[in-house]
Amino acid sequence: MVIYSPIYSADGESLLPRTNPAGYQEVIENLSMSLDPRTANQLREFHNKTNSGIKNIEISGLTPGVFESIPKEHLDEIKRSAKLVNANLSLHGPLVEASGVGERGYTEENRIGAEKQIESAVLRSHQLDPKGNISVTLHSTAQLPEMTPKIITEKGKEDVGLYVINTRTGQIGAIQPQERYFDEKKIKEEGFTGEKIPFKPLEELEKRNEEQWSQQLAGINRYASYGEQAVSSVKRALKEEGEEFHKAYDFITQGGDMSKLKLNVPEEMKLKAAEKELTSGRIYLREAYREMKTLIDDAWAAAEKSDNKKDKEKIKKFIQDVSPSIVEGIEKSPRYIEQLGEVVEKGLRVLGNMEKTPEVFKPLNDFVVEKSAQTFGNVAMTAYEKIKDKNTLPLINIENPPFGGGLSSAEDLKKVVIESRKKFQENLVKNGVSKSEAEKIAEKTIGATWDVGHINMMRKKGYSEKDVVAQTKIIAPYVKHVHLSDNFGLDHTELPMGMGNVPLDKMMKELKQAGFKGEKVIEAGNWWQYFAEQGGGSPFKPSIENFDSPMYSMYAGPTWSQSGVLPGYYMGPSPTNPPIHHATYGSKFQTLPLELGGEIPGGQSRFSGTPNQ
Repeated sequence: MVIYSPIYSADGESLLPRTNPAGYQEVIENLSMSLDPRTANQLREFHNKTNSGIKNIEISGLTPGVFESIPKEHLDEIKRSAKLVNANLSLHGPLVEASGVGERGYTEENRIGAEKQIESAVLRSHQLDPKGNISVTLHSTAQLPEMTPKIITEKGKEDVGLYVINTRTGQIGAIQPQERYFDEKKIKEEGFTGEKIPFKPLEELEKRNEEQWSQQLAGINRYASYGEQAVSSVKRALKEEGEEFHKAYDFITQGGDMSKLKLNVPEEMKLKAAEKELTSGRIYLREAYREMKTLIDDAWAAAEKSDNKKDKEKIKKFIQDVSPSIVEGIEKSPRYIEQLGEVVEKGLRVLGNMEKTPEVFKPLNDFVVEKSAQTFGNVAMTAYEKIKDKNTLPLINIENPPFGGGLSSAEDLKKVVIESRKKFQENLVKNGVSKSEAEKIAEKTIGATWDVGHINMMRKKGYSEKDVVAQTKIIAPYVKHVHLSDNFGLDHTELPMGMGNVPLDKMMKELKQAGFKGEKVIEAGNWWQYFAEQGGGSPFKPSIENFDSPMYSMYAGPTWSQSGVLPGYYMGPSPTNPPIHHATYGSKFQTLPLELGGEIPGGQSRFSGTPNQ
């Protein structure tokens, strides 16, 4: 008896059409392919991809060094070639920290440097498509960690810290959870219960600002006290020495020449000691005055920002009252030493009665949004000024980095986009554009790139698929560009769609409902890093299989997911008609099992019913 051992899978699944792993169908013409971001030879990459029939291409230079190494001539050739093959282009700019915040804190010099790098990328993108609005993707942050870290517990999301920045020094610090039990309000209502007070980072930040403000006022008061004590001490000491010595105080403060006084040696020594102490007092008062001016500036800026009319009125009245005393040389000349002390004393009274404490420490997250928006808004304005045809401005699309990094949530990305538009709009209005027209230009020029794989990484923090979809709904109205990469929510793997658990179908529904019509770019970095180097080719092929993309333009089928079982074509690692078939079943497959079309016992073919020849 002949036994047929199966060479296919036990259940025969390998003979069935593939399903759609991505859960979302997309036609090839709506998909774009990012080039290998590791190489500056984007021209070669472009030709390799367009030779295989891909029509939408995203030029990629993720590191500043690689991006700046792309020759101008290559960009010109890519533009020419794209026109020849009717390809659409987009650009992924270098990963640059737009806010200017680095490992050592913030400096305006770093922010301006980042602005120049991003500006170069945007202007060079116009070289690729001078007649259209090329999309330029730029990350919201390039290296910053999550600045408002949270964890998922049985009670929901809980804060576990807050990064803050000293706006005066640019130094970064952290507010960590502390065990607190003394709650004045609760003690008054319920008595002391011994229960731990929940950690509220913003309340802790407010306390820190109040403490900082009090310490600064205390410092000014201390300097002022030292100065005033020195002045009083000198006046008292000279008065005790007699009328002539008392007159010497006026002589010293007027900067007189002591050699003109007819003093004996002991008297001269006493006068020199008095002059030295008075100089010391003047130095203290001068330092107090300078610190006071800084705090007046901080208080006014805070009142302006919050539109605190009472605080602004207090500061205005103080300046009006002391303006007659503030004469040229008040800080340096001994003759104004008492006036200096009076001005500082009045300033302390005003600063100590501010309704709103200025924010010396600010949430780093808010600060980064503000500075990044300044950078993106300025870059958009530079492009507007330098590109003659305003209808061809590059589109600045700000991307969410992998979740767990800075500004990686939909809420934060939305803030960056909105604030960047506001900054661009302000710049336009300053240059003579009407407010309504500036709003339209800013809304068209600045949007978001939504990376579906990056946001899926929130799962490792305890979030669910519903949370991933909810994030997409928040950012959907601002999305103009989409990056397609898959993962399992745990690491930044960037697989072709359908190979992980990104809920793409639900996410795309949210985007479409919000009116999304932009490009969808396959961005599979892991394919470049591992599989392409081992003969795996381009991630485009597995992507269109997983998207169940139709093979032909009528979109009726067959689809690329069925390519593995179509006659004469096989996408897997072995041919459709492997040699083992002939070795097992004969050259004419006479010994195939009946289920696979083999012979019917009795010498007749099961297909024709006639005897076999």
